[in-house]
Amino acid sequence: MRTSMWGVIRYLPAGRQGSSFVIDSIFEFRHSSFILPSAVSHRNIHDYFDDEFLARLRGLHLIAKRLAASPAGNRGRSRALGDGLEFADHRAYSPGDDVRFIDWPYYARMEKLLLRLFHEHSESDVAILLDTSGSMAPGGEGRKFHHARRIAAVMAYVAMGSGRRVVLQQFGPEEGGSMRCGRDHTRIPAVLSFLTDLSPGGGTDLRQCARRFDARAHGVGVVLLISDLLDSDESLSDALSLLGRKRRQVVVFHVYSPDESDPPLGGAVRVRDAETGREISLHVTAQLRRSYRRRWRNFCDRVEKTSRLHGAIYVSAGSDLPFEKLILQTLRRSGVLT
Repeated sequence: MRTSMWGVIRYLPAGRQGSSFVIDSIFEFRHSSFILPSAVSHRNIHDYFDDEFLARLRGLHLIAKRLAASPAGNRGRSRALGDGLEFADHRAYSPGDDVRFIDWPYYARMEKLLLRLFHEHSESDVAILLDTSGSMAPGGEGRKFHHARRIAAVMAYVAMGSGRRVVLQQFGPEEGGSMRCGRDHTRIPAVLSFLTDLSPGGGTDLRQCARRFDARAHGVGVVLLISDLLDSDESLSDALSLLGRKRRQVVVFHVYSPDESDPPLGGAVRVRDAETGREISLHVTAQLRRSYRRRWRNFCDRVEKTSRLHGAIYVSAGSDLPFEKLILQTLRRSGVLT
């Protein structure tokens, strides 16, 4: 069905120009949108993914070796470079990556920098942290959160198929629920049931959530953070420092919708913060939209830069990107899967 509803984008008015506000960050808007009426209620893996896609997932593995670290993160890591590593794949070099993993013979032949990726034979767990704040499902619209939930489901499926235990943790306004599951696909129905029962709402203190997680993250070697990262500019750096402690590899999935990167707005609109409920009125002009798109790009650039500075792998996971392309191409190219 189609319904008139509130969508999301956090806002911060920075001043007036005539009848318009200069938007500094994300704001919420009113528009018509299609709601997925049943997709978010499925608890069977075949309701999320078809057989052909699942077959392709069975040949994939999570990369457990930390590669893209800041110089400060390189200290004390040489002991792990010997036993227990198995070559897996290559990916393109990015500034800040550990130069010890550059494939120099390939560079001598092709004059192109590639990083060697490795499987690290490890019994460590994989933690999947899913943002359940209100901005993940603005006005009850579930497409972005369903996209994030599918990412969580597929990463759990791949990790369990690789013989890794999985810890699922809700990142929300209060201490959320969590579950731990075993090393094979028999527990996938329990994973889907857990994800289906999650309900977005309220705000999120990313720093505090990371602190609570770090206090109990015993045996975790890989952390997958799935979030829209809205309102996280000040807390993201501290949160990534906490998540990356004890040599944990962190992957940041930045989830967003097309309406957030380029809102379909014009004229007089009333906007509301999805997490606090605060409302303002705006007159949206072409100039304002251009200013917003520029600020959105700056926001994404800051998030990616912060992630890389803390040795995390950043993955841009817009909900308009075909899901199979995200999993089978983008994640392999970034070194998350091989």
